[in-house]
Amino acid sequence: MRAADAIVHALEKEGVEYIAGFQGGGLNPLWTGLRNSETIKVFAARNERLGVEIADGYARATGKVGVAMTGTGPGATNTLTGIAGAFADNIPVLLLMGQHPLADLGKEVQQEVSASIYDTLVKWRGTMAKVEDIPTVMRRAFTALRSGSPGPVVIEMPQDVLMTDVPDGSLEYEPVGQGRKAAPNAQEVAQAADLLVNANNPVLNLGGGVLSAEAWDEAKELAELLSMPVATTLVAKGVFPENHPLAMGMGCYPRSRYASGASIHMNRKADVVLAVGNSYRLPNGTDGRPIPDGVSLIHVNADEQDLNKQYQADVPILADAKLALRAILDAVKDRVGPGSGGLKEEVVAEIKQAKDKQKSEWADIVNDTSAPTTGYRVVSELSKIIDPDKTIALHDAGGSRGYMSPFWEATKPRSYVGMGGMAAMGWSLGGAIGAKLGRPDDLVVHLLGDASFGMVGMELETAVRMGISTLTIVVNNEGTGGGLMGMNGPSGPPPDMAKLTGNWSKVAEGLGAWTERVEDPLDVGPALRRAIAATEGGQAALLEIMIKPMAMPNTPDDWSL
Repeated sequence: MRAADAIVHALEKEGVEYIAGFQGGGLNPLWTGLRNSETIKVFAARNERLGVEIADGYARATGKVGVAMTGTGPGATNTLTGIAGAFADNIPVLLLMGQHPLADLGKEVQQEVSASIYDTLVKWRGTMAKVEDIPTVMRRAFTALRSGSPGPVVIEMPQDVLMTDVPDGSLEYEPVGQGRKAAPNAQEVAQAADLLVNANNPVLNLGGGVLSAEAWDEAKELAELLSMPVATTLVAKGVFPENHPLAMGMGCYPRSRYASGASIHMNRKADVVLAVGNSYRLPNGTDGRPIPDGVSLIHVNADEQDLNKQYQADVPILADAKLALRAILDAVKDRVGPGSGGLKEEVVAEIKQAKDKQKSEWADIVNDTSAPTTGYRVVSELSKIIDPDKTIALHDAGGSRGYMSPFWEATKPRSYVGMGGMAAMGWSLGGAIGAKLGRPDDLVVHLLGDASFGMVGMELETAVRMGISTLTIVVNNEGTGGGLMGMNGPSGPPPDMAKLTGNWSKVAEGLGAWTERVEDPLDVGPALRRAIAATEGGQAALLEIMIKPMAMPNTPDDWSL
């Protein structure tokens, strides 16, 4: 067999189901093995970047490794944005990069690009410099993808290596399984448990590491045992059910972007903070303000580079989130004794009061029937229609993130796919396709602006062609929201940079999707129902809704009950 077939066999043994990308230089030797594969479906995206983002969305929605492929040259450079997004949010994406023959490298042949372009954007990069490297490189790749803090991995595959004939069975491969996870230090666990048990007002912050470690049961049990109010980062939204009495929404301590009124209020009272799996990235993990004196920070993370990065922790714990939470939970139980703990009525009442107050403050905007409507009304109408336990929602960059993430109630882990470390415009279109591939029985809906759709809209044809029934909602304010609101100011962009045109429902019709354009605010709800019905019938759907530019939410620091 050819060496390329050994790579396909390794991917099959690791449970890979889909590979998205675009054919290009160096990939041809893989086609025979992929055409003959009974378990891997490979398909073309319209752009290599979106191929990576499809793999990214699949990984976020399932917890599995997402796989993409690209040829060398411009194909490889196109993927950089997608890889950067996966790296920023710690998502396990494997990119298979075709490469020129080894003998041609360094000679400036057409479309020569070194895989070193990825070096600052990946967890690990490997090159198959000889045939014998294949099992080792594949093994190291999947170990990196599944161990510790996740992140993208790139494998460079020179064409002559892939085309080499090898004896059958000479490149046997054994899968690496679930990787390796670090257990917490017992002394640090004891310190954390002592702080939590003796705290007057502990709070729990959950980041993406809790999601990737699937530690949501441990987090919920610990929160309920100590009656700890819970906030999440944007990436972790949904890892704790937001309809739970202890859920504050977003707004990690001391404050992060889109902080809810409940988190601002409860954070003021905190004396101990347990932060698990969050990297304190600005501004979605924190806005960088200092932690006040007298507040103790326990920080759990699987990546040593995230510990003591933004804040020096009183108790830093380098460990897998699930193993750490289980150990802390057991230690707390030992200290409080059987039958102790549980939800405190006064804590639950304060959180509910804060949520109710903030909801009332936004009621006029959400219920505004003037035309054009607002993105907030669109999100509100959508939330009334869907079953949150059977829906996966994705936001995009800019305004759509502000419309959706603070106000969408996520009830299950991976029911909301949040991104924010890189926040590339148009990310959600590929992300939604990948999420639907991984979770075909759920409604998958994503919200993005007209500027974002203009960058990536052709990928809707991929959903149509592949029979992937996603729901795309384009909120069209005929420009870039921030630019439109700021262009009349001295530091704002000129009108020609802020204003845009385009009828995206007509584009969607040309691409073969079900589509409709909505201008009447009162028709938003009925149109959403028609769009959802189309997806239930197996169609990819695009609903274009005309909106007015509006500022994103920013709860003031002095917000109070």
